[in-house]
Amino acid sequence: MQEPHLTAAALLLLIGGTMPAAAETCFRQCLAPRLTDSAIPDDRIRFEMRRCRDLCEGEALARVADPVRRRVESCRPEPLSLDEFRAVRGASPSYVVQSNAFTWDVRNPLPGKVIREIEIVAQTMDLRDTVMTAAGTVMPGESETLLVAGFFDGYPNARYATKVRTIWACSLD
Repeated sequence: MQEPHLTAAALLLLIGGTMPAAAETCFRQCLAPRLTDSAIPDDRIRFEMRRCRDLCEGEALARVADPVRRRVESCRPEPLSLDEFRAVRGASPSYVVQSNAFTWDVRNPLPGKVIREIEIVAQTMDLRDTVMTAAGTVMPGESETLLVAGFFDGYPNARYATKVRTIWACSLD
C-alpha cells in the first residue's frame, strides 16, 4: 500500500534538496517553499507542481524576444534525431517519479533548437504500454522541469519500465 504522505527525506529529494542541479530550475525554486510540511497530501503536491509549471512556462516564454516567442509558440515540433536525443539525455539528470507525478529537469544543449515536448512510455498494471506527454519550453543552453502530474506508479516495476521515448523540438533557424 502506498503511503499517503511523503516522508521528510522523500520530500527533500522531490524538491531538489539533495540535487544541486535540480534546484536551478524555476520549477524547483517555485516548488521548494510551497512544500515545507512533510504531511502534505499527494494531491496538494501535484496541485502545487502544476501551479509552478504554469508559472515557469510563462516566465520562460516572457524572457524571449517577441519574434522568437511567436515562432516558438506557433511551431510544430519534430522529433530529435538519435544523436540529438542522446545529447539531451546525457546533459540532463534522471527523471523523478514521486506522488504520482513525473518530473524531469531537462537541459537543452542543442544550439538553435527549443525543446517543446517529451513523450514517455510506462506500463500499466496489466503490463501494457501507455504513452504520456509533457509540454514546456526549454530554450538552448537552459534547463527547465517538465511535468506529467497524472503519472500512476502503482506498482514497483512501473518506475523501472518507464522511459523517455521521444523528445520534440522546434528549430529557431
